[in-house]
Amino acid sequence: MDEHLSKIIICEKCGHKNKKSDTNCTQCGNPLHRDYYKGLWLRNVIITLGLFLLPFIILYFFVSSEATKHSENQVKQGLSYSIDVNALIIRSFLNERRTDLLSIAKSDIGHLDEINANTAFFQRFVTEKPWFDFIAIADTQGTVIFSTDTAKMKANIRDRNYFNESLKGAYHNSGIFYSDILDTTAMIISSPLFSKKDRIIGVIFASICLRTFYDLILELRIGQTSEIFLVDEQGVFLSSSRLGGKVLEERGHYKEDPNPHTKQKDILIHRDYRGENVICAYEKFDELHGYLVSEIDVEEALAPVIRLKNVMFSIFLIFGCILVVSSIVFSRQVTNVLKNLTHTLKVTLDDINEKKNVINTINVELRERLRDCESLSNQLRVSEEYIKNIIDSISSGLIAIDKNLCITYCNDFVKTFSAQDEVKINANVYDIFPILKKEEIKKQIDGIFLNKKPFRISKVPVGSDGKELILSIAGFPIMVMNDITGATLLINDITEQEQLHAQLADYEKLSALSQLALGAAHEINNPLLGITTYIELLLEEEKNVERKSRAKEVLDSAYRISETIRGLLNYARPTPPKFTKISLNKLISETLSFLHHQPLFKKVVIEKNLSDAVPQITADANQIRQVLTNIFINAAQSMPDGGKLTVVTRKVKFQELTEIEITDTGIGIPDEHLKKVFEPFFTTKKGGGTGLGLSISYSYVKNHSGEIAISSELEKGTRVTITLPIRQKATIKSEVIE
Repeated sequence: MDEHLSKIIICEKCGHKNKKSDTNCTQCGNPLHRDYYKGLWLRNVIITLGLFLLPFIILYFFVSSEATKHSENQVKQGLSYSIDVNALIIRSFLNERRTDLLSIAKSDIGHLDEINANTAFFQRFVTEKPWFDFIAIADTQGTVIFSTDTAKMKANIRDRNYFNESLKGAYHNSGIFYSDILDTTAMIISSPLFSKKDRIIGVIFASICLRTFYDLILELRIGQTSEIFLVDEQGVFLSSSRLGGKVLEERGHYKEDPNPHTKQKDILIHRDYRGENVICAYEKFDELHGYLVSEIDVEEALAPVIRLKNVMFSIFLIFGCILVVSSIVFSRQVTNVLKNLTHTLKVTLDDINEKKNVINTINVELRERLRDCESLSNQLRVSEEYIKNIIDSISSGLIAIDKNLCITYCNDFVKTFSAQDEVKINANVYDIFPILKKEEIKKQIDGIFLNKKPFRISKVPVGSDGKELILSIAGFPIMVMNDITGATLLINDITEQEQLHAQLADYEKLSALSQLALGAAHEINNPLLGITTYIELLLEEEKNVERKSRAKEVLDSAYRISETIRGLLNYARPTPPKFTKISLNKLISETLSFLHHQPLFKKVVIEKNLSDAVPQITADANQIRQVLTNIFINAAQSMPDGGKLTVVTRKVKFQELTEIEITDTGIGIPDEHLKKVFEPFFTTKKGGGTGLGLSISYSYVKNHSGEIAISSELEKGTRVTITLPIRQKATIKSEVIE
């Protein structure tokens, strides 16, 4: 019943039952479905126009803005160029006129009465240089006593600024002004007139021919309304403009606006004397007390932009009309097609609904299979991660490469051999791991792909980041269907193993040395005991002071031999130090005194700076003496051509510690050797030295709960700092070295 009702539709107008596939009622013709497409074409037209208008408006304003800027920049450049060219010409002209006037300012006359005798010279000067209207000379009272044009110049000029400035000894340019004497505009340049004795006897001045001067201002025109002219500091015209500006009567800017020419040089937009907006470039002329101005109407300057806007608007209007018509036609066609498609889809939808249950059943089965696949995928992912963790956890480097020697996989450990911060998959293995470029290794890797056989290099030295490494490398081919597709490289760092083997050999040497030391101690100590006993008896019986002193030195040396043997035995078979209270400064002085006579110290200058504030300390005197001796000898050996050995002692502030600082000016120690200097048997002395001196010293200082540090700079020297506690926890004997 429900299924039957779902396949019919009731007409809202007459109540007749129709098939769901019917579009109109079969009885009354009323549409059975709401017309969703009514007005669709109109909406499409509106949306299309909106989508067209928005980008066009944005484009219109953007192009207009950029075109305006570009056009303004071009005009400004043209105006600026016009100003620069004319400014150069005007300055050159004025400098030449100044030179002309100054050339005749120094006369060969002794008094003004002799001026008339030179009338022919001045007349010829004015004739040959047509840029002067006339040249005149006034005495120191301002009275014009000579002029090449007497009809124009007969008045007294005492109150004129150019006269007073030149009378003070300076050249002066009056600028362009209205002269009541000449009854016209004029530009006067003046200079003091000197006699034979370089004394000012008057003022010589000349009137620049303004017609010639104005002709210098070039019309570098960039438009019909462009013009170039001069104005004074108040903006009043000093030269006529092409569009009607009157000299000394009108201003170059609009009368109701403030003077726009206020800077040394600028480009701006303002209203000119006609009330038109203009683009103006100007530059100040201090010589003329005004500005050189070049202008063009904004309307003309931006005319190309306005034409561009009109063209764009016309194009928009044409295409807009075409678009409206096209949108209406296209929208109606699309609407009709959509109506037909909708009807067809409704019919098809009924069939789809019938098959929906079948699809749902299939979907349930697919979901179950998908869950099984996801479970299997998770298991594979876990297994892959597990295997990867195992590979990454091994302490060997693993690299997988293809036939092109590109990396397809590598574990974390092998990244320590990389020359780059990041190991990139598909990168060339030799680029990422340069250590494999070594001929011995590269030959074996390349051989895998030729021979399809594994290889093994048990030990090969390589350099990595400035360090020497010893590696063990093995390679294995990856075969698929009897064809090699790649290779796996296994890299082991056996540097520490080899170092341990070397140390083991050194320890075997040390064991042999211990046996030798024990035998030497037995063979040396017995005769030495007899020597010391004899000398001690000799000291008791000897009355001669000098002989007794020499005998005591021999006895001390014998004691040192005994202690040296004991030190060697202590390193091979260490014994606890014998702590006593000692004077550190005294011990240093005695050690240096003993060594100073050795040939090794012949060229060494020894400087001691032993602080009196250093108290007595608890220490084994023989061990500390041995430490000092080893360091002093090393310092002297680093200065074969001589140098300076400095020893400083001090008490560490606020701590129960003393400090010994030993500095030499020797060859220094390289950085890579500084870390190894305290290692047993480490030495840089070719064919000499056992490498035990600093090792024994380090051991003795540590026996005293102290610290020893070495810093060095190549070719500058080495500093050794020994820090010792003032008191030890061990039992203190009563012996004190004084």
